[in-house]
Amino acid sequence: MLRNSSRVVFAFATSAFATSACRTSIYAALAYVFSMCTVALAGQPSIIVFLVDDMGWMDSSVYGSDYYATPNLQRLSDAGVTFTQAYAQPLCSPSRVALLTGRYPSRIGMHQAITGQSKPVPKLPARPRGGDKVIWPESRSHLPLSEITFAETVCDVGYETWFLGKWHLGAGQKYWPNQQGFDKVICVGGAGPRGGYFGPNQIPGLKPASAPGEYICERLTNEACQLIRNRNEKPFLMLLSHFNVHSPYEAREEDIERFANQRNVDSEHNNPVMAAMLWAMDKSLGSVMQCLEDEGLTNDTWLFFISDNGGVHWNNMKGELAERFPVPVTSNLPLRGGKACFYEGGVRIPMIVRGPRVVSVGERCDTPVHLIDVFPTIASIAQAKYDSKAVDGQDLVPLLTRAGEFPSRKLYCHFPRRTTLADTVGGSFVRDGGFKLIRHWFAGEGGDHKYELFDLESDIGENDNLAGRFPDRVQAMSKDLDRWLVETNALVPKLATP
Repeated sequence: MLRNSSRVVFAFATSAFATSACRTSIYAALAYVFSMCTVALAGQPSIIVFLVDDMGWMDSSVYGSDYYATPNLQRLSDAGVTFTQAYAQPLCSPSRVALLTGRYPSRIGMHQAITGQSKPVPKLPARPRGGDKVIWPESRSHLPLSEITFAETVCDVGYETWFLGKWHLGAGQKYWPNQQGFDKVICVGGAGPRGGYFGPNQIPGLKPASAPGEYICERLTNEACQLIRNRNEKPFLMLLSHFNVHSPYEAREEDIERFANQRNVDSEHNNPVMAAMLWAMDKSLGSVMQCLEDEGLTNDTWLFFISDNGGVHWNNMKGELAERFPVPVTSNLPLRGGKACFYEGGVRIPMIVRGPRVVSVGERCDTPVHLIDVFPTIASIAQAKYDSKAVDGQDLVPLLTRAGEFPSRKLYCHFPRRTTLADTVGGSFVRDGGFKLIRHWFAGEGGDHKYELFDLESDIGENDNLAGRFPDRVQAMSKDLDRWLVETNALVPKLATP
């Protein structure tokens, strides 16, 4: 894998010219290099990753909501494979690390959303904060440039690479997407644009700047479609990373009113603002799909639809809209919990994939998958090489095309931080087959860990803790979790000395 492929091409061209200066012009040497590139690009499809922020597993008609209207997502599901057990991290920055690198974020010490308290090189502090009895690890403030992203991987085989929207992997420009393999970038390094989701707001790379009243979801969609229409002959990879449906909860008033008139206050989903933001997101997806159709690219483009974590299941709205609709943002039921926790409501996400080689069209896949699988899948699609030993994910192409076996494996999550967002004690989990073991760090009696064991095949809501009935399984899975934490060099919490 080449980080600076342009340097390699230049060196090759110079060498070819120097060794045949008497017989070959520089133009012939360059033509030879470019012909090599053309051959390398043959048969490579384009790739779009459509990333939504804070969209829960149940936040669409595809996954069972009778209130949220997502007709374009339904069209995508009908034309692709819908994963029913796709996993992310509990919060956005770690999930973006997993997505882009194919590696568990515990390997770089990132387990929280990046804030002002994040550290360039995280460690375990000497003392606990406040009156806490547990010393919780710090979390990293950026994605290290040494980490290889899927954008860098496909750049090496001739792809154009575009990033639009929310980055949240380092606010400083030296850690922005253009330093991680993306050629064209319109982004906010942090959590969101200054000024909210309606213009005027501040989004670097957006020209002209957002006009008053312009909705960020619509503008990013227009920019994405313009890039597709103005592409060159190369295949492209685009990561369209929407701010919707993350706070601040803002949508067009006409859309809010539409869903306010349709709400059933007795339904689990009854927040018109959330419905309006999802509606805007779905229209964006529809516009991108239509653009591909207009450009004749539908049958030659892979489209990944994913979210970064579970939905916000508490009342997080503010201001006038919070007064009008004093209800939780959404509900993840029948899943337990939501964003910022390690129960299924926080880590199980919607994921749909459509592509030219997908044969299970319109089907649902119950195989557990993870955001870490997107990197090797994209590399496989693009015919790009990568260090498989450095990547935790697995190529999903065999699942999508039925072209081979997809080996069973365990999935892990490390979230070692107490958070007031969801009233969650820091924890970690391992999923092995249908069983999921959660370790709540030092939350048991006498400062011991507390364990919960669930059989997700019969208890998707994680209501029946089996830990007391299967101590041998708890012990075995706990031992495996410890092995994984050591193998990934994860920062783990420590009980403070009295």
